[in-house]
Amino acid sequence: MRTPRGKEYLPNERIYSSGFAEQGRSDVVLIEVISVADREVLKLVFESTNSPWRQGVWLATDQVVVINNVKCPSAELWYDTAPREVLIQCRTEENILWLYNIWDAGNGRQSQAWTSGMLVEELANGWRYRCNDIGFDTNFDKLVFRLERTGRPGKRSAG
Repeated sequence: MRTPRGKEYLPNERIYSSGFAEQGRSDVVLIEVISVADREVLKLVFESTNSPWRQGVWLATDQVVVINNVKCPSAELWYDTAPREVLIQCRTEENILWLYNIWDAGNGRQSQAWTSGMLVEELANGWRYRCNDIGFDTNFDKLVFRLERTGRPGKRSAG
């Protein structure tokens, strides 16, 4: 696999939380890896948040994601500033979309903590993610969002 510049640390398969595994929970996802087609359009739908901190989602492909006609090597979508529904076109040669939950407790973006992660529920057209930021005592409701396959490729454009 060709390693995209700046994304050398991203895996080829889903990574589970070691912290939760030590607590007897082997189902908590730290980094999600989704198979996507080049130019496939996905819809991210924010459902709810239950946290005093900002909550969001980081996502990337080996090339770019296109949101509102803006090409981004990676994107941070925050519950408090993004629309409730966001269309995301995946430009990719490796056919992978990576994502994980992020939060900001007032000191800048944080992610990948020992006790952070997501419970993933498969849906007919995608997935529901129930996220935790920090702490083992959780209902996984700090952020809840869906990622849906739209069933359509994106329009071809220059570049």
